[in-house]
Amino acid sequence: FNKNFLDFLKEYDFEFYSDIKSISSETRTSIPNLVNFSKDKDIRFKLLSKSKNYFTEFELNQNLFFERYKNISVFQNMYLNYCNLDNIYKCQTFNPFEKSKYLAGYKDTNLTKIISIWKLNGSIFSTFVWRSLRELGKIDSILTPEGEKIKILNLLENVKKDIYSKNFDLIFVHTLVPHRPYGFDKDCNYDGSLSLRNHTYSKSKHFKHHNIERNCVVFFLRKFLGELKKNNFLNEINLTIMSDHGSRIDKSENSSLSSIFAFRNKDTFYK
Repeated sequence: FNKNFLDFLKEYDFEFYSDIKSISSETRTSIPNLVNFSKDKDIRFKLLSKSKNYFTEFELNQNLFFERYKNISVFQNMYLNYCNLDNIYKCQTFNPFEKSKYLAGYKDTNLTKIISIWKLNGSIFSTFVWRSLRELGKIDSILTPEGEKIKILNLLENVKKDIYSKNFDLIFVHTLVPHRPYGFDKDCNYDGSLSLRNHTYSKSKHFKHHNIERNCVVFFLRKFLGELKKNNFLNEINLTIMSDHGSRIDKSENSSLSSIFAFRNKDTFYK
């Protein structure tokens, strides 16, 4: 992974910061600190609130970073809502049931959709049925975070459309790819069986699958930037790629806090 990622950064002239640590191994602490230029480890108690929206977990109630921009497009997951500010021109939350382009390997069937909807809205019995049918290989889960892997191409396509539109001075994307549970095989297709029983994996098996997931993210990003370059838009944007915490395969600081931070624009050179 390290060689693949550095080759990618060199190919597209990123400045890469190799010793970056997040302030916390939890998104609900690291992200509010990041976008509010803070180092307050208790910030989540001050700036986050439980959402009243059934399909969103937390509301972010202050974002000083966003206040620097006028027209913002947000692509977000169902965990954290960034869209409470007046300058959010467009807000798109991951919708597991919206028809889109799926990765090869995903079981795109009516049974998958029906059982996933039932799981999201239903009882303990629905969870038992959902899990049992996945174990038997009859369905996949389209719920987050598995569903975000399945729809990664659709997400990047929508981001490209926003870049091409030139309507926004900030496009902010927070996705749970490559968050566990796993889902990508070595060819970066989807394999729903990989999302099951991750808690039984040895540390070495976690490392192996985590690196497959990260290599697939590089694969998708390389294709994404290649299309921007082909259409003469790559040097029209400033682009930052980062993670909000580490792999959390173990509790060490290197695993839980070690993050990725890379930046490019038309004037940067790889370093």
